[in-house]
Amino acid sequence: MSLFGSTLLITGKESLLAERAAAERRDAALREQPGADVNRITGAELAEAMLSEVVGGSLFSSRIVAIIDDVGACPAEMVDQLVAIAVDPGPDLCLILIHGGGVKGKALLDRLRKAKVETVTVEAPKPRDLARFVTAEAKAHRRRMSDEAADALVAAVGSDLRTIVAAVAQLAQDVEGEVLDVTVIRRYFAGRAEVSSFSVADAVLARNASLALERLRWALGTGVAPVLVTAALANNFRAMGKYLDASGSRISDGDLARQLGVPFFKVRDLRTQARHWDQRGVADAIVWISEADAGVKGASTDPHFALEALVLRLLAARPRR
Repeated sequence: MSLFGSTLLITGKESLLAERAAAERRDAALREQPGADVNRITGAELAEAMLSEVVGGSLFSSRIVAIIDDVGACPAEMVDQLVAIAVDPGPDLCLILIHGGGVKGKALLDRLRKAKVETVTVEAPKPRDLARFVTAEAKAHRRRMSDEAADALVAAVGSDLRTIVAAVAQLAQDVEGEVLDVTVIRRYFAGRAEVSSFSVADAVLARNASLALERLRWALGTGVAPVLVTAALANNFRAMGKYLDASGSRISDGDLARQLGVPFFKVRDLRTQARHWDQRGVADAIVWISEADAGVKGASTDPHFALEALVLRLLAARPRR
C-alpha cells in the first residue's frame, strides 16, 4: 500500500518520540518516492495560501511529504480545509500531522479521529521501563548494555529522553568495544551523577548528612535550579511513602517496582533507606518540601538558603515509632 494518498496523525506529549514517528513515516515515503519534496510547517502558520503551498506539488516534483507540527494551533478558519485534505489527501500527498497532547485543538483532533485518520499515540516510558528504553537505544548503536548498566545511566543523567539519547550516542562514539557495562557508565558519568538533584534526594533519604549537604552545595554551585532539587525530594519521598505502605506485601521486587512506578534498582535503595523513615515522618517531610518549594519559587528572598534549611530539617527528623 502506497504512503502517498495517506494521512498519519501523531499525538502525545513526548516530543522526541513524536519526531521519531514522523521521521519514520517520512523516510518510508522517501524510499517509496525518492524524488518527493518534503515540506514542513507549524499549525500556527497555516494561512490559506500557505496550506495550499505546503500540500501542493512543485515544478520539480508532483509528490509531496507534508509535515505539520503543532497542528492544534491551526487557525479556526483553516480547520475545515485541513480536515478535508487529511480525509482525502489525494494520490500524490503523504500528510503527517503532529499534535503535542493537551486540549489545544481538541475539536480538530476529534474530527480527525471521527474520520478514522490513522493515529499513532506516543507516550514517554514509565519509570520502570526506562532501562528497556536505554538498552534499545544502545542496540540501535550496535552496543550491548545490561539492565544494571541502563539503570546506572538513568540514575546518572535522569529520565529526560533527549538527555538519555544524547548520553547513549556519546558513549557509543567515545567508548570502544561492543559492551557498555556498569563500570563504564559510572566512570563516564560520575561527575554528572554527583550533582544531580536526585543524588541529593537519595542522600537525604539515607540520612547521610555530610554527603547530602556536600551534594546540595555542589549541585547549586554548578547551576542546578533549586526547584529541581525540591522536585526530586518530593518524588523520592512520595516513592518512600508508597514503599512503606506496600512493604508488608509479599511480592517480588519487579512487581513492587511496577506498583510503585519506579525503576527496578530503586526498590533496593528504598529498602535500605526505609529503616530511617515511617509514614508519619514521610507525611511531615512532604509538607515541609511543599513549603520550601514555594520558597524557592519566589516566596523566599534566598532560594539557596531556603533549600539548605529544608535539607537540614529533613535530616534532623526522626521516625516516630
